[in-house]
Amino acid sequence: MNKVKKRSLYSWLFFDLANTVYAFVIPGLYFSVWLVSEQGWTDQALGFATSGAMVVVAILGPWVGARSDGSQGKKPLLLVTTLICITATFLLGTFNVSVSVLLFVISLIGFNLGSVVYDALLVSVSSPENRGKISGLGVSFGYIGSLLGFAVATILQNFGYSYIEIFRSVAIMFLIFSLPAFIFIEEKKVGEKKSTIKITESISLVIQSWKHSRKYPGLTRFLIGRFFYADAINTLISGLLAVYLVEEVGLTPTDSQNLLGLAIIISIIGGYVFGKAADRYGPRKLTLVSLICWMLSLSIAIIATEFNQLWLIYVTGVLGGFNIGGIFAVDRVFMTRLSPEQHLGEFYGLYSTVGRFATILGPLLWGLVVNTLGYGRNAAMGVLIVLLAISFYIIKGVSDKQTV
Repeated sequence: MNKVKKRSLYSWLFFDLANTVYAFVIPGLYFSVWLVSEQGWTDQALGFATSGAMVVVAILGPWVGARSDGSQGKKPLLLVTTLICITATFLLGTFNVSVSVLLFVISLIGFNLGSVVYDALLVSVSSPENRGKISGLGVSFGYIGSLLGFAVATILQNFGYSYIEIFRSVAIMFLIFSLPAFIFIEEKKVGEKKSTIKITESISLVIQSWKHSRKYPGLTRFLIGRFFYADAINTLISGLLAVYLVEEVGLTPTDSQNLLGLAIIISIIGGYVFGKAADRYGPRKLTLVSLICWMLSLSIAIIATEFNQLWLIYVTGVLGGFNIGGIFAVDRVFMTRLSPEQHLGEFYGLYSTVGRFATILGPLLWGLVVNTLGYGRNAAMGVLIVLLAISFYIIKGVSDKQTV
């Protein structure tokens, strides 16, 4: 593996598995359904909770990334953020609903800040020649984690256990599968001095990082383009897709979970195929292909519900599953190509900020269209397609030539 030890690589891959168990089961499916369908919260209220977490992540992301570029490295920060997420997840449902929502927000903050440094560790377990393949393997391992989390949650439900036991099982799985990363990953240190950036400097650091990104061709434009497609995709996987399937399509929670399970299996294949293809054709082309497929997938979902052709929802599930694995495999490669290694943590912090601001706007926009304006969930889907089209136009003008 080009001098990368296998235990280091597989430990990184298993962390992707671990945190995707959380991402799929908690915000992606069970907590959102529990909150809306069982506790009576609205789509808009769920959106406010998610957006609140993303405000914090958007502010702190560049600080976490810049700190990780120092000689202290990325693993200590990854450990702290992971333990925050695991602890908050374990306690979900233990107290009243309001406290559970607060814990959910804390878990989202820990998860997303951890993703900043985890993604930047990609350069420690890969080379420029195989980075797409390794990123794709990470995504595939991640969706194996989704499948595992889904299977455990389904078994617990079948045996009569509540959502609270599902939340706790996710926390335990996250802990177990993430442990090798903190023991075996051999981090490639790029900073010789310890970072002394203070947390109070976070907002000014965001501004400085944006200015700094302009020095590297295509980086700023890529981040803007990523904002629009992350806005669309993160809106769905924040839990609103699960709500859409149950409340708009009319699937039972079990049928919804089965469809999402099918999408997970397809995403494992999609992540590997897209990642490997990115090494050959470049991440730009693969990103554009994925965006086209995303627009097609959401259009099919609208047609399926408007014309009562519900079998098309399964077409959407297959196509969407393949491309959710694909887009996350190639955009990490795109980012590492456009960013110099010595500033990778800083720019991944900016990358995270872009994604989180997108996650702030997306659920709020969805709630505005569905609840405030009363246009319904299909109109909200149409808005997401427009966002994807804007992203396609922006990304089309970005070169994916490697930055030195």
